[in-house]
Amino acid sequence: MSSCRVVLTGCGFELPVGRTEAEVHAALRQAHGPFVSASEDACIAVCPVPGFDLKQVTGRLKNARYLSRGQQLAVAAAKRAVENAGLHAADMQQAGIFLGLGPNLEASPGTAKALWLLDYLPNTAVAVIAELLDLHGENLTIMTACAASTQAIGQAMHAVARGDLKVALAGGGDSRLSGPGLAAYAQAGVLSRTHTRPEQACRPFDVQRSGFAIGEGGAVLVLENLDHARARGATILGEVVGAASSLDGASLTGPDPTGRAASRAVQACLHGLQAQHICVLAHGTGTALNDAMESLVIQRIGEQVAAVAAFKSWIGHLAAACGAAELILGLLCARNGLFPPIAHLEQPCAPGLPFLQRPTILHPDMLLVHSFGFGGQNACLGVRPWSEKH
Repeated sequence: MSSCRVVLTGCGFELPVGRTEAEVHAALRQAHGPFVSASEDACIAVCPVPGFDLKQVTGRLKNARYLSRGQQLAVAAAKRAVENAGLHAADMQQAGIFLGLGPNLEASPGTAKALWLLDYLPNTAVAVIAELLDLHGENLTIMTACAASTQAIGQAMHAVARGDLKVALAGGGDSRLSGPGLAAYAQAGVLSRTHTRPEQACRPFDVQRSGFAIGEGGAVLVLENLDHARARGATILGEVVGAASSLDGASLTGPDPTGRAASRAVQACLHGLQAQHICVLAHGTGTALNDAMESLVIQRIGEQVAAVAAFKSWIGHLAAACGAAELILGLLCARNGLFPPIAHLEQPCAPGLPFLQRPTILHPDMLLVHSFGFGGQNACLGVRPWSEKH
């Protein structure tokens, strides 16, 4: 079966570091990300999206009441992505949508809303986006924890490559900044509590790391058949050239310390690709177990790895939305040519790896996205920043 080339022609995002490319570049030139102490617990660092109001993006949206904050961030990102890609109504009629989402931790049965059951259904956000954008193609809602949006992009890539779709939206949204979200992560023991200032909380791959800081956000990309994109004169950001996933089968919360299944996913993603200058967009949670395992996985890739970035040190952990958000940040940095350091990385836990420890001019052949989630979920993407020579 022939395979179509799949390119990225637009992105939309609502992130702690901004909602436009200019805002992102300005934020990543600062000394650290916009972390603050949680109002519920001053010992917990969080990284919220400032001033978010869905109505400012969509106008009046009656069904927004059935959406969690994370789902609202995904809806806003989807609308921004369509606008950024310059898609028209005719392009959207048969477009697909693939979203990675987290649970609605604030949902509760009650009589305040007649259809409160919609708060619990995982596909409510997709249904709202379909109505908002008049979208009618293949769709999938994925809830594989922190690997969800990465897998969503991978599934969209396969659908476009097979020729099932010419256009697809893919990404995710999540927010765990509510009381229940903070409490759940605190009980799981994955949050940093050893910092003296909130911006120091998440320090991936540092020997003094002690956990992550919670972020929130929405991030959605437009994937297209290359011929379709060229025919409409679209601006191309990158090409998705690999996607793979696997399961550890080891623990409900911690990664398999050997990283065997994670490495198999990475190797499957890279199989047959000629990439000599890879920038790994690491999952980099800042937890002791994840960073140690991921360091092993990166070491096994070999000398192809020219740099390792970790955007959670700038935006916090976006849970189900992290992979899509980090891919967008990586693409924007690749287009600008300047990547930020891993914030507060002073003593790398794996000294032989090329962790970014200072602002670096970089033009990688490929961005390799790693995402690892509770339940042993592993997902990765290979994306080439666009060049006509490819």
